[in-house]
Amino acid sequence: MNITRRHFGFGLAALGLSACSSTVPAGSGPSGTAGLPADLRPVPNAGYDAWVAAFRTRAEARGISSATLRAAFRGAGYLPGVVKRDRNQTEFKRSLEDYLSIAVSDERLTKGRAAFARHQSTLRTLERSYGVDAEIICAIWGLESFFGERRGNVPVISATSTLAYDGRR
Repeated sequence: MNITRRHFGFGLAALGLSACSSTVPAGSGPSGTAGLPADLRPVPNAGYDAWVAAFRTRAEARGISSATLRAAFRGAGYLPGVVKRDRNQTEFKRSLEDYLSIAVSDERLTKGRAAFARHQSTLRTLERSYGVDAEIICAIWGLESFFGERRGNVPVISATSTLAYDGRR
C-alpha cells in the first residue's frame, strides 16, 4: 500500500490520541541530561513518583520483569519542560490543512514509501500485535523522527512517562 497524504493525516490524528514508548537509549540516564536545559532535567514530583509505581505494578502484572523496569526507569524523572513543550506544539495552533501543508512534503512522502518498503515486515507485525495500521505507524514515525533520521536528546522514558502522568493525551 502506498503512503499518501491521507495516511499522514490519519497518522497525525493517531499521534494526538496515543502515547509512544521505546527502549532506553544511550545517554538517557542522569549523565545524559548534562547538556539539556534545566526544565528538561528530572525534578522531584511526588505525583509522578506515585504514577510510576502504579505503572510498574501494572507492567509487572502483564509480564514485564522487574529488572527490565528498573533498567528502563533508572535515572528517569518528571520533566516539566516536556509538559510545557507538549502544550505549545505547532500542530495544535494551526488548522489541520495548514499544519499538513508544512508537515507533509514530497520528500517526506518519498522517504516514507521507501521506509515502508524496507520495514514492511516489522510494521505488519506491529499492526497485528497492536491493531494499528502499519501505514499509520509509519506515518507517525515519519512525523516524529523523519524515519529515524532526526533523533532528539531528551530522555525517552522520562519524556513519555511525564506525558503519560500528565494525562492530557
